[in-house]
Amino acid sequence: MVRTGLDVRAFEAVPAGVARRLRPHVDRAADELLRELRLADDEAGRARAGIAAGMRHFCDLVEDPGAGWERVSAFYLRAGRHLAREGRDPVETHQALRRSALVAWRTLGAGPGDLDRAVLSLVVDAQFCYMDAVAEVIAAGYAAEAVQRRDRREEYVLRGRRARLLHLLLAEPPADPARVAALAADARWPLPGTVAAAAVRRRHAGRVTQVPGGLLADFAAAEPCLIVTGGTRPPAALLRDWVVAVGPAVPLARAADSLRWARETLDLATRGVIPDGELIRSAEHVPALVVARAGELIDDAAATRLAPLQAVPPARRERLAETLLALLEHNFNAADASRRLCVHPQTVRYRLRHLKDLFGDELRDPRRCLEMELILHARMVSRAGRPADAR
Repeated sequence: MVRTGLDVRAFEAVPAGVARRLRPHVDRAADELLRELRLADDEAGRARAGIAAGMRHFCDLVEDPGAGWERVSAFYLRAGRHLAREGRDPVETHQALRRSALVAWRTLGAGPGDLDRAVLSLVVDAQFCYMDAVAEVIAAGYAAEAVQRRDRREEYVLRGRRARLLHLLLAEPPADPARVAALAADARWPLPGTVAAAAVRRRHAGRVTQVPGGLLADFAAAEPCLIVTGGTRPPAALLRDWVVAVGPAVPLARAADSLRWARETLDLATRGVIPDGELIRSAEHVPALVVARAGELIDDAAATRLAPLQAVPPARRERLAETLLALLEHNFNAADASRRLCVHPQTVRYRLRHLKDLFGDELRDPRRCLEMELILHARMVSRAGRPADAR
């Protein structure tokens, strides 16, 4: 029997009721996830079996951490040998385990009996311990069948450790630096001075993108994310398959703050407030992020600062508001604003004269102009977040 470093304490800390809640939903939840992934038929069958097996084995360990691991490790040792005989990559099984973790998190977080954050945190920690240990067993079985694939075994184990390191770096409150350093050394991931977290959303249904070995990423989480170092840019293949929003570069202990801004930026892109065609950097969309948070304060200020527009019929009011924002963004340069609005410069000049009649000296006051620009940005954010029939 292969012995690995499964931390049974992580499973002993999880309430047994978690397993009872998961078991009845295994098949249905696995089917729902497969429908989202839209895999090819030959891959879907293997993926579903792996997802269901991963969930059931996790339940076994929650219910009986000691004896349960003996059965689970024997199963994955055989799976590792089978992969080597068929010439398949062990990463397939690891992906199935990641998907089973996603199913478990979704299932436990759904319904009227939601688990509290403390219990969910225990489940997440146990899942990572489980996947680390299983990765080592599969790799051991694989190596026993095909010694020449030892490099794959090392890479496979490192992937599991790096996934856990990502989870640790993004923890709130920040994890113990000594624990982070130890896991980073095991994962062979040099600790940088600063990092930037990124939130991602799939562009197209299909296969999970293969991630370069040095990148910390978790695409199986309910909210997929990754960490990049310094000025590193995510690989082109990732940008092709995923919408990627990167938060600001911060010290290592503040990685969770960077991820929070990245997720808010991704939300704006999802709502159509900012474009999502290329890599999205939150630092380039500060006004939109600020006004998205301002909420009620912006609404109250708009009633005063944009009051002159209320004297104009609604259809024309919207055109004037769009023109005013474009002029404010381009320092009242009619030619630049016309290109922004895709209209003739003379049309912009005509609207500018009307705006001067409405607002008077306020358009000469830099502070008033800044307030109006922020308010108009906020209106754009608000409109993008509302259904079309409500606009």
